[in-house]
Amino acid sequence: MTRRLELLEAVRGNGRRAQDPHGVIHGSDHASNPIELLTENGFSIVRPWETDKSYAPSGGKCRFFVSNSEATEHEVRVEISQELMSATSFRTRGRIQPSSLFWICCAERHLANYVWEHDAFPEGHKLVVETLDPEEVILARRWCE
Repeated sequence: MTRRLELLEAVRGNGRRAQDPHGVIHGSDHASNPIELLTENGFSIVRPWETDKSYAPSGGKCRFFVSNSEATEHEVRVEISQELMSATSFRTRGRIQPSSLFWICCAERHLANYVWEHDAFPEGHKLVVETLDPEEVILARRWCE
């Protein structure tokens, strides 16, 4: 939690964090912290399975811990539609299955884009992904190479 507060304070300040010229992580608690995705408007997205050391989700259903710049935190569920997963599997000749980490990447990207564009949590703390954006289509092609 200390790391999250440091990052939120940095975002509240000038939106940029001072970079350590040596690239050293200070403090012993940083090694066990999950990676946080920070949006430019102060939202933080954390993968809970990295926090509790559980298995990564599969089947297109992910949950994330999301907090805003005021430190309000909610669990947000992101679901990839079955139709999209089936169509993508077909188009990639079965290389991207429902269990693929590709879907976690897509869910996280859609959630980050949503909170950045709307400056709010998704309604009902749930987001459904029904289409891939152009960058994700390119990512899917590269994922299969």
